Amino acid sequence: MSNIAEGFGRYGRVEMRRFVTIARGSLAELQSQLYLARDLAYLSDADHQSLNARCLELNRMLASLFTSLAPS
Repeated sequence: MSNIAEGFGRYGRVEMRRFVTIARGSLAELQSQLYLARDLAYLSDADHQSLNARCLELNRMLASLFTSLAPS
């Protein structure tokens, strides 16, 4: 959310696309941490699956946002 806000504050499509890309990278980091948390038994398989499904949906949303910001 912070990356999206920062990109929006830059007032330009190119900058906004850059920060959407950064947000997708942060999401990938989160997914990696979820796998680690599951492997270390901090998360149950069910919780991991639920959270990972949310990450996948967010990734689709960010991909759509990125595409919508393409230069015309």
